[in-house]
Amino acid sequence: MKKLVILRVVIILLIILIIVTVVLFGEKNVKVASGYDDGIEEIDPDTIVLSDSGVRISFSDVILSKPKETRKLVVFEQDGTVSYTIEDRMIDSWDWEQLKKYQTVKYEGTGSFVVDLDELSQYNLVEDKANKILTIKVPHPYLDTIEIDPEKVEIGSQSSGFFALGKIKMTVADYNTIEKELRNRLREKFDISANGQKADDLAKKAVYDVYYPVVQAVDSDYELVIDFQ
Repeated sequence: MKKLVILRVVIILLIILIIVTVVLFGEKNVKVASGYDDGIEEIDPDTIVLSDSGVRISFSDVILSKPKETRKLVVFEQDGTVSYTIEDRMIDSWDWEQLKKYQTVKYEGTGSFVVDLDELSQYNLVEDKANKILTIKVPHPYLDTIEIDPEKVEIGSQSSGFFALGKIKMTVADYNTIEKELRNRLREKFDISANGQKADDLAKKAVYDVYYPVVQAVDSDYELVIDFQ
């Protein structure tokens, strides 16, 4: 009987000891977890700020293009109009006005001058750490695309000599030749030194507006300068 009582007492003591041990170790783990600082300050569910983490982002990491990425910045657009006069002869070898038919085609287009940001490399970024100035050297803008508004293509009325009968008939090849010629004329109209200078003047501000927020995000103490390479 005494042995049974003693056994029960021992079992009860063991159970109490186990409970006390679990409680003590549980509180210790909670204290360790609550005192741990991983350097991450939670601001909201979508934003975290690293404090004293030693992480540094270089300007080249955020400014330079990734492989196969195309970035062309349109800095200036110019509108223009060109025309082309179609001449059709009743007899090709006879240069006589009374045997000729004429029709004028007019195109309106927009030329876009761009700065190719894909060409930027680490050599285009000049960092003056002493004065905290980052200079980005960009290529000069160039005439890239010419867009023709199909709704503004004008085909004038036909004028004919006295002996030139019927309408002017053109093939698909003829239309393609005319369009190519008008595009070339638009390019010549747009790609002049005056437009190039205006594009240069606008390019620096456009590139500055793109990269200034990026520079400020990396280091707000830095100034940004845009120059041509």
